[in-house]
Amino acid sequence: MSFFSIGIIWVNHHARFNLIVVVDRTLLFLNLLLLMFVVLIPFATATMATYLTSGTEDSHLSMAVYAVVLEGMALSFTAIFEWSLREGRTRVTVPRNQRGRARLRASLGTVVYAAVFASAFISAPVALALAGITAVYYVFAPLPHNEVQELTAGP
Repeated sequence: MSFFSIGIIWVNHHARFNLIVVVDRTLLFLNLLLLMFVVLIPFATATMATYLTSGTEDSHLSMAVYAVVLEGMALSFTAIFEWSLREGRTRVTVPRNQRGRARLRASLGTVVYAAVFASAFISAPVALALAGITAVYYVFAPLPHNEVQELTAGP
């Protein structure tokens, strides 16, 4: 699970940064924040895997820790996306009239991982399933900038 999640993050990170034409100090620190949460994923995964089937309070707490790490990663990605919306920072600019929809799609993980956190205290296995479904979603979800690029490319 950890390898799969990090792999999806790496692919989406590569796709996002492939569009960026300007790098500044803010972006570098946002990227470091993302990296911090990515390196915490194996620890959170191991902790969750150790306690998930125990049926004790530890299973709920370990799943909540896993959800917090995923939420931090999603918030970092969202911050990078917000940074990328300013004119001249990417090869493809998301038009202002499409930014609301793009923001919703880019930040979907933050909402879902908050739900994963809340559901961790009800059922750790259900919370894990929700996190897994979200990971699968991000395998297939195009980045908003890529969608705009495809729409404006023409025949």
